[in-house]
Amino acid sequence: MSREDVDGLNAGYARGLLDEYLDNPEAVPAEWRTLFESGDSQLVATHPGVARLLERLPPAGNGSGNGHEAAAPVTTAAPAPAPTAPAVDAQLLGGVAAAMALVKAHRTHGHLAARLDPLGSQPVGDPSLEPLRLEPKLTPELQARIPASVLRVAVAGETLADVLPELAETYCGTIAYELEHLSDHQQRVWLRQAIESWRYRQPLTAAEKRALFRRLCEV
Repeated sequence: MSREDVDGLNAGYARGLLDEYLDNPEAVPAEWRTLFESGDSQLVATHPGVARLLERLPPAGNGSGNGHEAAAPVTTAAPAPAPTAPAVDAQLLGGVAAAMALVKAHRTHGHLAARLDPLGSQPVGDPSLEPLRLEPKLTPELQARIPASVLRVAVAGETLADVLPELAETYCGTIAYELEHLSDHQQRVWLRQAIESWRYRQPLTAAEKRALFRRLCEV
């Protein structure tokens, strides 16, 4: 598999596969995983989720040279040490992975915690929706460190701590959604954005509410 395989008419298909890879690497064929994990494709370099893809890659090696390096003269100054790679924040990387799982859980299982009974009975819920059950635990402090930009959500906010309350209200409020079973990736993405942005849930005026109530009674 090479970058030529994802040029031209195949680019849209490959971009869809990359989206599936970011959700679940095991869901795409092995040769595509190899391409995405190599970082060699222009498709990978221009994809919005490239930051999360690059977090999966091992650190690049330093190389061993060509074996013919000349010895430095005794009188020359010692070369400056090569800059070292910044230390990896394992807790933050783990927190990003847990946050992605939490977002996916709301999209997949949020309807189990939705408040649909007008008599007020408690929904069954699901453990995957609870931030402190994940590993690492998504404490408020860790949530505040995780940028929302890497989570691919349509909810406004700078960090997971900002978007999580609205995400929970969206999927676990008084309307339930079940869409992750859809096989068409573009349909799933469109529905997620429409649901999470609340573009079709604009508040109604009192007159609009009365008119809607009268129409419902007629029906």
